[in-house]
Amino acid sequence: MIAAPVRIVGGGRDKRRHRRGRVDVRSEDESRHPLLGLWYWLIEGDTQSPEQRMNRSFLFCAAVGCFSGAILNYFAGLTDIIYIVTVTIIGVGLLAMWVYLRRGHDAGHSAMVASCLVAIGLLPLNWFYNQGTQGPSLLLFLAVGGYAFCLLLVEPMQRLVIALLFLMVPYGLIYLDYRFPDWIDPYPSDAAHAIDAAATYTICVVLLLVMVSGFFRRFESEHRLLNEYAEKLREAGLRDSLTGLFNHGSFYALADAYCRQAEQTPSEPGALIIYDLDYFKTVNDTYGHVYGDTTLKFFSRVLRELVDARGGTAGRCGGEEFAVLMPGARQAEVQELDSRLRDVLEAQPLEYGPVRFSGGVALEPAASIKAWMMRADQALYDAKCRGRDRTVFYHQSETDGVA
Repeated sequence: MIAAPVRIVGGGRDKRRHRRGRVDVRSEDESRHPLLGLWYWLIEGDTQSPEQRMNRSFLFCAAVGCFSGAILNYFAGLTDIIYIVTVTIIGVGLLAMWVYLRRGHDAGHSAMVASCLVAIGLLPLNWFYNQGTQGPSLLLFLAVGGYAFCLLLVEPMQRLVIALLFLMVPYGLIYLDYRFPDWIDPYPSDAAHAIDAAATYTICVVLLLVMVSGFFRRFESEHRLLNEYAEKLREAGLRDSLTGLFNHGSFYALADAYCRQAEQTPSEPGALIIYDLDYFKTVNDTYGHVYGDTTLKFFSRVLRELVDARGGTAGRCGGEEFAVLMPGARQAEVQELDSRLRDVLEAQPLEYGPVRFSGGVALEPAASIKAWMMRADQALYDAKCRGRDRTVFYHQSETDGVA
C-alpha cells in the first residue's frame, strides 16, 4: 500500500529505474533479420552519423551498379569492351572509397571526389555509349545529383560547385548530341535499348531509396537529439543548478502532490524534513563563497545519496536550507536517516571542519503542503533555539506542537 506513493514522488533516478525494469532488454541488433543485419554491417559499421551512412550506402550501391552494368553490357553485347573496362575501373574506385570510409574516415572529401568522378567520368561515358538523349543517362545524372546535394548540404561552396557541375555537364552533353550526332553510339537493337532502360531505372530507384532512407535516418537522429535536449532542459528546469537537487518549485510540487494523494489514505505515514546548515552565513563570510559553495555541494551530495537509497526526494529550498520528503516513513526511519547523515558528515570533514546542521521534522502529511511546511519550519526553529546541531520532531497531537 506504501509502494505506489514512493514511485510517484520518489527521485527521478528511482522512476527511471522503474521504467527501465519494464523495457525489453533485447538489443536492436538481436531483433534484426540476418539479411538486414548484414546490410547494416555493410553500410553502418561503427558510425551513427546519418551523413556517413548515406555516403557509404550510395558508394556501395553505385559500385554494385557499375559492376552490374558492366556485366549486363558484356553479356548483352550493348557496348564495346572499352566502355565495360572503364565502368569496371570506376566501380573499383567507388568500392575503394567505400572501404576507406568503412575504416572510419570522414565522408566529406570522398563525397566530393565521388561526385566529380561520376559527373565527369562515368555519366559522360554512359552518355556517348548509350545513345545520348535517347538513352537513360539523364536519369543517372538526376539520381547522382540528388545524392551530391543531400550529402554536401553542410558545405555551401562544395554544394555550389557540385550544382554547377551537374547543371553544366548535362547541358554540354545535350549540345554535343545535337551538334555531333555521329559521336553517339546507338543501341544495336530495340531490345537492347529496353534492357538498358530497365536496368538504369532500377539502379536509379535503388539510389533514390538509399537517399530517402538516409534522410529519414537523419530526421530520426535529429528528432532524437531534440528530444534529448528537451529532456535535459526540462530536467535542468526542475533542478538546482549548484547542487543538482530539486529546486524549490519542483520540490514543492512533488510534496503538494503527495499531500493530495495522502488525503485518500489518511493513515499513511510520511515525513517532511527541513534541514538548515548551522552558521552558514558566518562560514561564507569567513572562508569565502567558493568554500561556501563547496560546503553546499558536499552536503547535497551526501543527502541525496542517503535519501535516494531510502526512496525519498531531496530538494534545495534556497540558500542553505534543504527539504526532504520521505513517503511512508515513520519516526524511527527518519531518526536512522538523520543519524546516518550526521555520521557521514562527521567522518568526512571539509577543510575547515565537518558540516553541521539543524533539522525539523513533520510526521504525517497535513491537509496542505503549506501547513505541512509550517510544522516542519516550527520544528526547525525549535531546534535552533535549543542550540542547533540537532533535529526536532513536530507532533500534531501535542499542544505545544514540538517534541
